[in-house]
Amino acid sequence: MELTKKYLKTLFTYQDGKLFWNVDRCRARVGSEAGRTKSNGYCEVRVDGKLHGTHRLIFLMHKGYLPRFVDHIDGNPSNNKIENLREASHAENMRNSKKPVNNTSGFKGVTWHKGSKKWVAQCWFNNKKHYVGMFNDLLDAAIAVRDFRIKNHKDFAKH
Repeated sequence: MELTKKYLKTLFTYQDGKLFWNVDRCRARVGSEAGRTKSNGYCEVRVDGKLHGTHRLIFLMHKGYLPRFVDHIDGNPSNNKIENLREASHAENMRNSKKPVNNTSGFKGVTWHKGSKKWVAQCWFNNKKHYVGMFNDLLDAAIAVRDFRIKNHKDFAKH
């Protein structure tokens, strides 16, 4: 069966960022919470034999359409409240990503350049890496890349 707003509303009730079953399914009973939380924090639900991101189902239930990407505004993949979900392009979704786990400066977009012994601030925008500058002070580099993000990433800026 095709996923539609109407079909999903027959299967689920939405409440505070969670889906609850309206029908008995395998081991799930009416009123029980649907789906599971994966190790990466994202929630998923099996509908008609196929796994779907809970955030995507909630977006479809409320908006009536399903965009290619659904972004969690606060960056928390477990917060599926409709107020926290928005349509995004792939680039916008990536702009709102967290600081990489291998980051050593503590600031997204700031790295140490051994040769010059300075902090380098750089940021991706429109499929291009933009060099923001080199700085003696870590906080100056962090502020510069933050300002670049605010100017160019707008609502999708995440620091």
